[in-house]
Amino acid sequence: MLEGKVEGAVFGGVIGDALGTLVEEMDSETVKRAYGGPIFDFREPSPLSVCPHLKKGQYSHESQVFLMALEVYAEKGYFDENLYVEKLIEWVKDEKSHRYPAGSHINAALSYAAGLEPDEARVKACDIDGAIPAAAAGIFRWDSSYDAYSEGSYIASITHDDEALVDTAGVLAVAVSEVLGGRVLLSTREDRLGFVEVLREFAQTQMVRSYLDLLYQALGRETSSLDEVILLLGNGNFAPEAFSLALFVALTNSTSYKKAVVTAVNSYGDFGGDTDAIAFITGTLVGGYLGVSSIPEEWLRCVEGSDYIRLLTKKLIDKIRQ
Repeated sequence: MLEGKVEGAVFGGVIGDALGTLVEEMDSETVKRAYGGPIFDFREPSPLSVCPHLKKGQYSHESQVFLMALEVYAEKGYFDENLYVEKLIEWVKDEKSHRYPAGSHINAALSYAAGLEPDEARVKACDIDGAIPAAAAGIFRWDSSYDAYSEGSYIASITHDDEALVDTAGVLAVAVSEVLGGRVLLSTREDRLGFVEVLREFAQTQMVRSYLDLLYQALGRETSSLDEVILLLGNGNFAPEAFSLALFVALTNSTSYKKAVVTAVNSYGDFGGDTDAIAFITGTLVGGYLGVSSIPEEWLRCVEGSDYIRLLTKKLIDKIRQ
């Protein structure tokens, strides 16, 4: 049971990222020109996309850094900051392995490589990219939301110096831990509202609590369309808004991994959005909630490095069981 949830969370996030990358920062008209309409399956990236150099099924830097964090847990059985920084530095040195645009993680890695102390190396930014690796803490600490918050926020603080970003990362880790640990049900509106209340209790900053309050309002209505919620919460790369929108999509589509991820991927709205990060978070939560069997088999085969992801997940589960 746990194995299926862990594998579902890992594959679920990476697949969401790979699909969302196709339309990141594109508005609806550009998506129509590039692909003929919304994205429902893996495609070759359009020349109009921000990632025209990627291949079908490849994911962005968000998944790369997330997988690095998972590797640390799988290799050590705990989160080793030094090993994580080493992995970031090796990644940034290999320019061919970079995806796009990965500015904050690359800048932090370059600073560490230059010998700067953490206080100098951390980037002052609140982009959702900086919170994504915290999902690894939520997976590994599936049995304790308190440990998940502590480690998720810690992982983000290694590269970022922004309290709202670090808080978002911690709450993201809690959300993943709650889902994998089976401590939450999402069947009814009351269940979903209760889940948001739990997350709000962990939030340490007024900024993150305010966005969760807006999410609570949207979930409490009889009907809230995705377009209305995008106007309410936003869909850009500001960490609290991208996280809150991903939560809305996940919580309102929790019975179908495919529907949840397709909805998240196509959350670009009229002005474009950070669809790969939104789909990553949505995919991690719903994939973890429903398990890997909920993910279409063709998507599991198509995503980049599927064999490696399975091996990494197995090593991670072995460490979790120790």
